[in-house]
Amino acid sequence: MKIAVLAGGTSNEKEISLLSAKNVLETLKELNYESELIDPTDKDFNKKIKEFDLIFNVLHGETGEDGKIQGYFELNKVPYTCSEQKTCVVCFDKFLFYELFKNKFKMPKTILTKNYIDPPFKFPIFIKPNTGGSSKGVYIVHNEVEYKEKLEKNIKIYTEVLIQEAIKGTEISISFLEKDNEFVVLPILEILPKNEFYDYEAKYKDGMTNFSIYESNKEINKKINNIKEEIFKILKLKDIFRIDAIILNDEVYVLELNTVPGLTKISDLPQSAKANNIEFNELIKIIIENHRRD
Repeated sequence: MKIAVLAGGTSNEKEISLLSAKNVLETLKELNYESELIDPTDKDFNKKIKEFDLIFNVLHGETGEDGKIQGYFELNKVPYTCSEQKTCVVCFDKFLFYELFKNKFKMPKTILTKNYIDPPFKFPIFIKPNTGGSSKGVYIVHNEVEYKEKLEKNIKIYTEVLIQEAIKGTEISISFLEKDNEFVVLPILEILPKNEFYDYEAKYKDGMTNFSIYESNKEINKKINNIKEEIFKILKLKDIFRIDAIILNDEVYVLELNTVPGLTKISDLPQSAKANNIEFNELIKIIIENHRRD
């Protein structure tokens, strides 16, 4: 197979996308695949993609995760990794995801706004863009001064902003891997950031977050399985995905679902795979094998 690694783009997650791509490219070369980095901004992109047997998507943020590139590939019948267009549209729009699933399982109360509104919840409160990832533009605020400053800043930059109650519990990352047409739940990561929450710095700067395997009980496992089943009733997922959640008093509060998880050396999903004795090379191999059967 000749494999293109799709990365870069113009979103504010370009830097992380390129780090993921570097990791994947090194592995593909070790696995003896003919591979190359391609960027959707390349002038000959339309011609280039037709030269490959598979597009390995690590294009984070706008275009790569919002359904645009998936729709383009589907129209041109180009095979690609990770989930289909409709699923990406729903998951990239955090409020749409919230509206679809808020009555199916526990989620923090969330309001979408394009204008300043008074604080709808008790402090602390999260303020975040409705679209985007890598915790860019995400703030936790503790009083009305911080709230006004961060909300107005985000409205100016992102237009659509989420105001969300802060659930103060154990932050976890639940990664899923498709193998032999079935999704398995990888070991759950407990996230212990040195900052107040798992922000951009905590995610991507070495030493800013400690990780451990979360020791879940039967009740938690049952709830995670129920969350998975409810999601699969509505969405079609492929290869890999990750759910970010908070556990409080044996309840699992889902924050969001990421259809194109990071594949950097310190990203959550590769760490979960490693805890399941799946090294990075094997993880990439499994994803490619999914497409040999298609």
